Amino acid sequence: MLVCLAVLAGCASVPEHSSVQVIRQTGDTGAAVPDGPIEDADPLGLVRGFVNNSGSPEERHASARRYLADSASTWDDGATLTVLSERFDTVFAPSSADAGPDRAVVRLRADRLGQVSPSGAFEPGPQPVEIDIGVVRQDDRWRIERLPPGVLVRLSDFRGNYRSLRAWFVDPRRNTLLSDPHYIPNGRPGELAARAMDVLMRGPSRGLAGAAVTAFPATAKLRSAVAETPDGVVLVDLTGVSGLEPPDRQRLAAQIVLTLAEVSVPRVRLLSDGEPLLPDRPELTRDDVGAMVATPERIPAYPLVVDDGRVHRVVEGGQDEPVAGQAGNGSFDVVDAASSPRAGRIAVVSREESGTQRLLVGPADGQLSATPVSGSAVTALSWNASGDEIWAVADGRVRRVLVPAAGAPGEAAVDTTVLDGAGPVVDLAHSREGGRIAVVADGRLLVAPVVPGPAGAVALGPTRALRPNDLDGVVAVDWRSEEQLVVASDSERPVVLVTIDGLVVDPLSGTNLTAPLHAVTAAPGRPIYVTDRTGMWTFSGSDLDAWKQASGTSTSARPFYPG
Repeated sequence: MLVCLAVLAGCASVPEHSSVQVIRQTGDTGAAVPDGPIEDADPLGLVRGFVNNSGSPEERHASARRYLADSASTWDDGATLTVLSERFDTVFAPSSADAGPDRAVVRLRADRLGQVSPSGAFEPGPQPVEIDIGVVRQDDRWRIERLPPGVLVRLSDFRGNYRSLRAWFVDPRRNTLLSDPHYIPNGRPGELAARAMDVLMRGPSRGLAGAAVTAFPATAKLRSAVAETPDGVVLVDLTGVSGLEPPDRQRLAAQIVLTLAEVSVPRVRLLSDGEPLLPDRPELTRDDVGAMVATPERIPAYPLVVDDGRVHRVVEGGQDEPVAGQAGNGSFDVVDAASSPRAGRIAVVSREESGTQRLLVGPADGQLSATPVSGSAVTALSWNASGDEIWAVADGRVRRVLVPAAGAPGEAAVDTTVLDGAGPVVDLAHSREGGRIAVVADGRLLVAPVVPGPAGAVALGPTRALRPNDLDGVVAVDWRSEEQLVVASDSERPVVLVTIDGLVVDPLSGTNLTAPLHAVTAAPGRPIYVTDRTGMWTFSGSDLDAWKQASGTSTSARPFYPG
């Protein structure tokens, strides 16, 4: 009856809600299924129509239920939510020949991109799937009578019926807040607020496992439904949080206010057992808690670039004069560099006369000091979000160097066991907000949480390969925003934007670029720069979708924004 049912198990759909004046959950009442004939009369078209109409979760997928026979009315649409690529096939299964004239078995063949977790986080898991669906002829119309539990949704339908939601959680090392991408069904403002709170109270997704925690204690729950007051304030009344100390109350308030701001809630009144959660601030806006978000210092309009043994500034037309200090005055033969997102530091890789490459750090415009990291090849420099650690890859091994405000830099351990077997690491990039790192290994793009441990220890958490079937030959990566990466590849799509959960891939124009590419840099609201076989190029999303060459640069130029 069913083939490969297991591939759809283990995950639940995003909870559904409805709202009148307060927000309440629905789904425990019968859904009204629209009347009307099914346009497709043949079994193959019937199944295609079912999948094409499964995107809308309204009224327990009422649009999709039109395609079901009475015997399939108990279909469990809440079991799983699986996202498929756009193209899928419907063919008759081999067993269909024995089904009889009024029955058939249709095999759905598709490429699965991943599933949506119960909390609304997309979990990548690409693989081909085959599912057999039984259909029956009733009153001269074909209907589905047997199908596995869960919903199958094309990517375009998912994006059209669900909206992204950044839920906010706590970085336990810095006590700042990190965003975590989730997805909730479209709805009215009140419904969105309830769904956002549900996502938040479920905790961080697997993508931030160990790197972020929640200020919600295990005893926390809503004392009453999320409601909007007549003066436009959203009321959130909690219970089970009265034992929190003031700093934890502030972090909890920031999580709630920032998350609800993502669904256009301007003001929140926070209560604990009916009393203000923060006695001196009964109502809060995003501006009241925005300082708890870890954001880098102002990013310059143009990147720096390593070229001809020095670090240079870049202006609109191309390369400009070298920077001040030893990074740009010729004291060292610089082959790679990275500037910190805060604290005004720079790290460079110097090539010595012996051929050895050594990592040095220091003030951006001052004297540089040697670190313990050296080797025949030192590459992939990246500062952490605090600007007090520089990571690099030396002879294929990830190295971590602490750079204190005073005193000599020193190496510290980093557990990269999760990268064992991933292949050679050629690039890495810390998120400028913290909590995550992107890694290029053996032509694939990986993302992992950066997990703090006791006594300053650090480890990489579970890695996720992003779109391995669509992103191949990856050579470099950078963060365009906290939710999006830019990738340079030796492939037919040389530069690609990809969300950090791998759900959405957007290729950029490759006009004027010549393979192979070997460097890329990006930053929020800034032009993207790459280096290819002919030099350095820039792309700002206009200019008729063509890359513009930056004058005065060589084919070995390595551009970089702070990070």
